[in-house]
Amino acid sequence: MLEILQQLLVVQDRDHRLAQLKAEAARIPLEIAAAKQRLADESAKLEKAKTELKQIESQRKQLEVDADTKRQQILKYRTQLNQIKSNTEYQALLKEINKAEADIRQVEDVELEFMDRLEKLQPTLKQEQAQLKELTNKAEAEKAEFQRRSALIATELTQLQSERDQLVTTVDPATLSRYDRLLRSKGDLAVVPIKHGNCGGCHLNLPPQTVHTARGERELASCSYCGRILYWQAE
Repeated sequence: MLEILQQLLVVQDRDHRLAQLKAEAARIPLEIAAAKQRLADESAKLEKAKTELKQIESQRKQLEVDADTKRQQILKYRTQLNQIKSNTEYQALLKEINKAEADIRQVEDVELEFMDRLEKLQPTLKQEQAQLKELTNKAEAEKAEFQRRSALIATELTQLQSERDQLVTTVDPATLSRYDRLLRSKGDLAVVPIKHGNCGGCHLNLPPQTVHTARGERELASCSYCGRILYWQAE
């Protein structure tokens, strides 16, 4: 293999790893944001359950007050019954007592519904609290791991970039410039093998002369379709 090809492949190996690390580094903030969002969503669900619980409890207490008020009215009415001599007034007061008792029964029925809702909501609240605690612990562990990984990536990026900078000093400038242009335009690989007579980059079938040039290893061969630099790889 031509020495320049060997040099370019080594540089490309570093570039490929650099690209991987940069992509991973870019994903970390997104993963952190996703973890925070999961925590915020679970926290919101817990707060919603707490709010619902407070509202039901408040409504239930108000129903108790309403029922007690009605009971006091009934006691008052019953006291008045002993003082009334007119049958019409007596019947009217009995009607008010019956209405108040019916209202109390209705309030008690609604209160029972609220008690049932409270009973069903309690397990949900406990489950949300447990899940939030679990997610909080997980988020803290993930944060520590993200910080550790970020530090490792930064260290490796610095090391790889230093190696690349040193490697390119031995590469022919014109060929290196060509390689850099190809790498920027293709976004993956600038130097690729020939596989079964096809370009390892665009996968199109190469002209026999191009394959012959690459196999002869006397000069650089390029894909006539995508422009990538080619090298012969025994199959």
